[in-house]
Amino acid sequence: MNVVLPEMNNNTQYLQNEKYFYTNSTNTTMVSYLYPSFQYYQLLFFIIGVLLTNAAGAIANVILLLAMAVYGPLRKSMSSVLLIQCIAIDLYATTIAVPLTVIPVYLGPKLQLSSTFCKFTPLFIYLAYSCGMYAEAVVAVHRLIATLIPQRFHFFKKKSSIICLLVIPWLIAVTHAMFPTLGLGSKFVPGSRGCIPIQTGNSALVLASLVVGYYLPTVIIGVCYIIVLGKTGFDLRARNGSHSLRRRFEISRTLFLSFLWHCLTIYPPIIAKSTFKTQFTTDLGFQLAIMWLGNSFCAINPVFFWATSQLFQKGIQAVLRCQWHRARTSAVAPVAPIQRAVATPNNAIDMEMFNGRQNAYRL
Repeated sequence: MNVVLPEMNNNTQYLQNEKYFYTNSTNTTMVSYLYPSFQYYQLLFFIIGVLLTNAAGAIANVILLLAMAVYGPLRKSMSSVLLIQCIAIDLYATTIAVPLTVIPVYLGPKLQLSSTFCKFTPLFIYLAYSCGMYAEAVVAVHRLIATLIPQRFHFFKKKSSIICLLVIPWLIAVTHAMFPTLGLGSKFVPGSRGCIPIQTGNSALVLASLVVGYYLPTVIIGVCYIIVLGKTGFDLRARNGSHSLRRRFEISRTLFLSFLWHCLTIYPPIIAKSTFKTQFTTDLGFQLAIMWLGNSFCAINPVFFWATSQLFQKGIQAVLRCQWHRARTSAVAPVAPIQRAVATPNNAIDMEMFNGRQNAYRL
């Protein structure tokens, strides 16, 4: 979730990444950049494209949540609750975090944001992104434990363990977001086009924030899924008919591809800034093309689940066809009352034989 616009003077160069802008000099004057008409339309198309992408992504994430909740094979997956949290965070990003990030960019100086609003921006916008990263890392570690030490995995399936695994990403994300909120290393201030993160002090804190927010969770996720896919693929060769192994491999493969897509949205801005510095800081179209990736990750992520996993395909089909609703309706359909026959001298023997057969069936 990021938007970078070329607001700079001759003595300032901005190092841009997914969450922070900070300057090479400590004293910087923020200068509003006046866009020519062509660049204005570039910006307008960018905003419309991001909002439409995230609107479609919000619908896709809702469908994915329903598929996880109502489709049996997905609901019974060992990491289903943790996956639901990841999808819910993506839904929050597509409906709240991304619009709050990109709309002020288009409105520009017409929308004057308060310093208080910008101060707490990390807590209600970028907190979701950091939490999403670590929620994915927790899922990866959870599946790694199930693969390497299945005999101990029952401990991590307990309700108390699942609650702890759900809380851990939020604890890390809140701690990570408190640094810019308190002005440690960086802070958010009102700019001409939204809230602008700037460096406030020791660059070591900024570097530590980058490591904790980006590099550490991506390394954890990547290493875990490489091991899980390798071990599960090896086990499948020995037990080709194992349905549980096939399901584990399929879901892990889908999550790994989602992780690769995540990396594609994180690192291009950093690579572009360091490799194509002049073009990146002067070409608005190039910036917006790169920035669209970061603002569209949570919206496009459901496409990878649908395209790479038959389980998710069947779950999504069950939701779209309302099969879960029909199954629930048939399960609660009223049962016609049973008419009991009254024994008479003519049918007493038949009734006795009938009751005997009924008792046998109940046993």
